[in-house]
Amino acid sequence: MSRSFVQAAACSLVAVVLAACGASPEKSAASSVPEAPSKYTQAYVSTVSVTLVDAAPDSKRLEDKQVFEKTLPSVIQAALKENGLQVLSEHPGQREGAVVIQAKLSYDPGNRALRWVGGIVGAGKATVDITLEATDASSGKVVASKQESDSKRGGAFGGNFYEDAAETLGDTTEELAEDLAAIKR
Repeated sequence: MSRSFVQAAACSLVAVVLAACGASPEKSAASSVPEAPSKYTQAYVSTVSVTLVDAAPDSKRLEDKQVFEKTLPSVIQAALKENGLQVLSEHPGQREGAVVIQAKLSYDPGNRALRWVGGIVGAGKATVDITLEATDASSGKVVASKQESDSKRGGAFGGNFYEDAAETLGDTTEELAEDLAAIKR
């Protein structure tokens, strides 16, 4: 073969390879077919049930429980908003595309002073168990749920259990919202 023919064929081959690399089938298929929208775009936070696991709580623990309970709905709402859901201020009735969120928390704040001193060996351990359910507003069926358990055994000056528990609730709510986003129409 002549040298110019080989050079022309090589240049053509390089051009074909470069064109093929620039337009991957995954990218062109994804851009030509729009992703189906999520079925659920709205959420209403219904009940947040909080149980303090303590046989004989003192007045300080009961006061802390009341404050803790009041903050939890806003933690859930913020996580839902952050994940693109519109948070409703009243029950949606049987509205299509809406879910009703229910949360149950059971916790033992443990003993902060013991966690600070002996947290490595589990002294003063704090625990929280979280269950979240999202119910389709129109059908009444549970469409997504999450459960999470966490414990705190130590931390600087014993850590702040209530902040950590709220953060765990927020993270669990974000996971629930991601599951809801994956449900397509």
